[in-house]
Amino acid sequence: MLRRMAMISRLLLPFMTLLFFYSESLFVHLFPNEEWFDQKIIVPHFLIIVLFFICAFYQYRTALLYGFIFGFLFDIYYTEINGIYLVLFPFVIFLSHQMMRILHNNLLVLGIISLVNLSVLEFLVYQINLIIQRTDLTFMQFVDWRLWPTLVLNILFYLVVAFPLRNYLLRKRKEWLDD
Repeated sequence: MLRRMAMISRLLLPFMTLLFFYSESLFVHLFPNEEWFDQKIIVPHFLIIVLFFICAFYQYRTALLYGFIFGFLFDIYYTEINGIYLVLFPFVIFLSHQMMRILHNNLLVLGIISLVNLSVLEFLVYQINLIIQRTDLTFMQFVDWRLWPTLVLNILFYLVVAFPLRNYLLRKRKEWLDD
C-alpha cells in the first residue's frame, strides 16, 4: 500500500503538468474569443506558468527537463514550426531561475517574473514569426491585440492557481528532501 502511494505521488506532478498542457487547447476551443474580444488574440500559457512554479518552489532541473519535453510536445501539437518552443521554454525557465536567484522567492516576485518572462516568450515568438513572414502584425498591433490580452488572461490564471500550486510543490519538495 505504501509503495503504491509513493508511486502515485511520484507520477502526480508529471500528470498534473500534462493536464495543464492539454488545458490550454481546451481553453482555446471552449472560450468564445471572437464574440467577446473582437480582434484580440488571447493565448493561454498555463503550462509555462506551472513550469515557473516548479522552478521556483520545487526543482530547477525538473522544470528545465519538463520545459524541453513539453516544448517539444508543444511544437508538435500546436505549431507547424518545430523547435521554437523546444528552445524557448527552457530559455524562459532559465531566465526565471536566474531572476529568482537574485530576487526573493515569494508569490509576488514570481508573479512579476512570470509576467516578464511571458512577455519575453511572446515577443520572441512574434519576432520569429515576423522573420519567417508568418505574421503581418506591426509591433503595436502585436502589443495591443496579442500581448496585453494574453498577459491579462495569464495573470488571472496565476491568481487562481498560485496558493494551491505553491503549497503542493513545497510539500512535494519537502518529501523529496526527506527521502
